[in-house]
Amino acid sequence: MKKAIFPVVLFLSMALVLGSALTTFAGRTAGVAIDDATITTKVKYELAEDVKLSTLKTVQVDTNKGEVTLTGKVHTQEQKAYAGITADKVDGVVKVHNMLSVVPEQ
Repeated sequence: MKKAIFPVVLFLSMALVLGSALTTFAGRTAGVAIDDATITTKVKYELAEDVKLSTLKTVQVDTNKGEVTLTGKVHTQEQKAYAGITADKVDGVVKVHNMLSVVPEQ
């Protein structure tokens, strides 16, 4: 009986070890990383599609566990606020960290 249980226990142990290896270096599982990538893509699309933000080429979007961080430069405080509002409207976004810098056009 003990010999029959050993392979099952070994298999389950290996499955647990291999399953835990499916995390990224940032501690995110593969599913979370894919969801974050999808959110990032959607936010970038919405920012690019919006007429008020169509000139924004220096905005970077990063997502971690549904929290979106916007970095880069915009020309007005209105653009900064609008970028944050636009990102917040995307499905799956939990929170927006608007770290955009306002640098007026010269």
